[in-house]
Amino acid sequence: MTTESRSSKNSPLDSLQDDLSEIIETFVHLGVQVHDFQGTQEAKIGLANNINKVVSELQRLSDKPDLKNIAIPLDIINYVEDGRNPDIYTREFVEVVRKLNQYLNGKSLALQRFRDTLSTCIKQEFPELADEVENIKERTAS
Repeated sequence: MTTESRSSKNSPLDSLQDDLSEIIETFVHLGVQVHDFQGTQEAKIGLANNINKVVSELQRLSDKPDLKNIAIPLDIINYVEDGRNPDIYTREFVEVVRKLNQYLNGKSLALQRFRDTLSTCIKQEFPELADEVENIKERTAS
């Protein structure tokens, strides 16, 4: 990927993803070269070139100023260091947030129904408070 196409990306994370893909691809090539290493001078030069390429790509990646402002949660770093897939972490996180959202939405609906029932009962017992009750209901309506 050329630097021109890298600069056309919208966010630093897009650029980071492309850079990491290049580094992973270089590691794959290194793995193949090491596995098939014949010990010839040509093989040594090719291996040294790929090692130098990885080092320079990692150096270029660490020098990017826009990446220093990206905060990665420690939980995700630990998750990846443990050899687990960050996509699974994301899926689990979304599931937990969805369940919590449903729970809180249920509580909100229950409180709204309780408010409506209570206001009806108060208005029946104390008709002189009907205006205040309606005022409170309007202010607490979502």
